[in-house]
Amino acid sequence: MQTDSSHLLFSKKSFPCQNCGANLVFCADEDALVCNYCGSLNRITPPPLPIKEHDLHSALKKIKVKNWSLQHPLQEIKCPSCAASFSVDFHTRSTTCPYCHTPIITNVDSLLPIQPESLLPFKINRDEAKEIFKEWIGSLWFAPSSIKNIYDTDSTLEGVYLPYWTFDSLTITRYNGMRGDVYHERVTRRVFIDGREELVEDIVERIEWTPVSGIVKLSFDDVLVGASKSIPRKLIDSLAPWDLENLVSFDERYLSGFESEGYEVALDEGVDIAREYMRYQIEHAVRADIGGDRQQINEMKVYHQNNTYKHILLPIWSADFKHNGKNYSFAINARTGKIVGERPYSKIKILFAILLVILLAAGLFYLYDQSQEAGGFSTNFDNFGEGGIHIEIRRSF
Repeated sequence: MQTDSSHLLFSKKSFPCQNCGANLVFCADEDALVCNYCGSLNRITPPPLPIKEHDLHSALKKIKVKNWSLQHPLQEIKCPSCAASFSVDFHTRSTTCPYCHTPIITNVDSLLPIQPESLLPFKINRDEAKEIFKEWIGSLWFAPSSIKNIYDTDSTLEGVYLPYWTFDSLTITRYNGMRGDVYHERVTRRVFIDGREELVEDIVERIEWTPVSGIVKLSFDDVLVGASKSIPRKLIDSLAPWDLENLVSFDERYLSGFESEGYEVALDEGVDIAREYMRYQIEHAVRADIGGDRQQINEMKVYHQNNTYKHILLPIWSADFKHNGKNYSFAINARTGKIVGERPYSKIKILFAILLVILLAAGLFYLYDQSQEAGGFSTNFDNFGEGGIHIEIRRSF
């Protein structure tokens, strides 16, 4: 695809080894840049700077005035090692040359209004991720046999830094609604038994509703919103929790050897997603404040104060494959090893399982029927004066 020269995305840098000139890549085991040829290490020591939170309203205003756009065509990039040119998505922050496999850091951040200032480095290496992936795939019930082999190829597993937003907010919510307290009453009703009308008593549940109103304050810290569109949101959200207390200052050297994305979910869109999550939590808090056995919320006005955000990168191992024409995605939290994913089901295996259950049920019914034929019960009821009933049970063998 041809790209306009005004959209040219120049490569920024790679990290050559000072001993042999080979490219250094970040190693999760060593927490350092490593040369895969001579084995030299290059430690990364991020400055001990506090992780900053930024004012949300100021950032939104600045972006609106500048009229930034996240929609751009493919960009052409030139490898600093072999000089080959190839196209990448505009949101690619780091990648590797498809010809010589040189790790490359692009300058996409200079073209975006907000740059990442912190990240969590990879803690789980590729081999560990493959084992996690292998165990998970092997544990899936009713999975097609064909997917059992997808973990045998390295090409299916890719290390990626995903962009995230975090949001903080102090919320004050004014509400009004109804509190319901359950109580029970004895109610007499007329029924017909064997053609005769009789009075019976029932216990009936009642609810006493009382108007209520109040104020609930709730503080939110680091509400995470994935800013990537390359992986389904339900997978991104399911990778939590993350150890955000271990965030380090952003350093491009952490990206060497991994893919990394610029954000595709804009800041204002991320705020809306975060506030939907907050509203869900606020509603739970309001219901708890109302109390009682039942709650009705008629009105809920939420006010946000002290709104801040930050832009961070979080590491994952991801994989995807195609089965019967449909794509399935997987992701592994590269800090904790938690794995989530979409999976296909084998209709044949499910059918066999259903047939097995039917056969087992039929077998149990047959055994029960045989036991009934071998020995049954007969009963004889006789009146026992005026005081009750005499029941005689005889077992036949």
